[in-house]
Amino acid sequence: MKLSQSIDLYIQRKRDAGMRFDSSAQILRSFLRHCGDIDLHRITVHQVTAFLDGLGVRPSTWSGKRGTLHAFFAYWGARGRLKNSPLPPSAPKTAQSFVPYIYSRSDLCALLNAVPRCQQHSDCVMSAATFRTLLLFLYGTGMRLGEALRLRLVDVDLMLTLITIRDTKFYKSRLVPLGPDIEKVLQQYLRLPGRRNQHYQPLFQTKSGNPIAAQVAATSFSRLRRIAGIERRDDSYFQPRLHDLRHTFAVHRLTEWYRQNADLQRLLPALSTYLGHVNLSATQRYLTMTPELLEQANRRFERYACGGSHER
Repeated sequence: MKLSQSIDLYIQRKRDAGMRFDSSAQILRSFLRHCGDIDLHRITVHQVTAFLDGLGVRPSTWSGKRGTLHAFFAYWGARGRLKNSPLPPSAPKTAQSFVPYIYSRSDLCALLNAVPRCQQHSDCVMSAATFRTLLLFLYGTGMRLGEALRLRLVDVDLMLTLITIRDTKFYKSRLVPLGPDIEKVLQQYLRLPGRRNQHYQPLFQTKSGNPIAAQVAATSFSRLRRIAGIERRDDSYFQPRLHDLRHTFAVHRLTEWYRQNADLQRLLPALSTYLGHVNLSATQRYLTMTPELLEQANRRFERYACGGSHER
């Protein structure tokens, strides 16, 4: 059996079983491009290792790729199509730890100011107004990029200031309330001339009214970041990403709660639910320590140590 055939059948059977299987399908098709359409039983450990250890692969990506290939090889092994799995023994991927970039408010202003220049070329499929609204929306809601780009107008209720996110990362839907600033931004965006505002049109549209691909948004953001002059000045391999707006939302929200002396034990589970996490541990990795957050935490500790109100 050829590798291409085995991958197509495997993906189809997973989807027939009710699985979305998008990310795993992408990994398997990338593996096919890496190996070429050879016979399934001719895949070597060396080929698999080279695929797993691609340039700049993060530990989480390495583990995800290995897990997908492990299930794939086990599937065909159980059906007699593969005698021995070519998967190398599991080993920790030695790569630099990933640390999200937390944008300062001056960073955010620089990004927004650079949007017109970034999108000035006529071949940009996304207008400057759309890109600016998307950036503000991602920062103001903490939403995942994919969630935002899949939104339809029917999912947006500006009367109730609620957005419905359907079939998200964990196949669950949730309601996201909108603050007044984001509500105003969306109202202005929806009144732009030339928009298609039928119920099932995408909220964020290309100039032709079509959905925006995640790769288009990511590529535009990389160009925007370079124009705005925002880059890491530490030893990190990874430059600031569009997804880091989600991390920034969480950190800025926590910093503001510290500043307001809010009840964190009550509010952190609410933040976790708002972000669409299944538990608090998933939220913790979004709460990167920044100088401003550390200062607020130290102030609260000083109030507690000096006999002030206890942490509730």
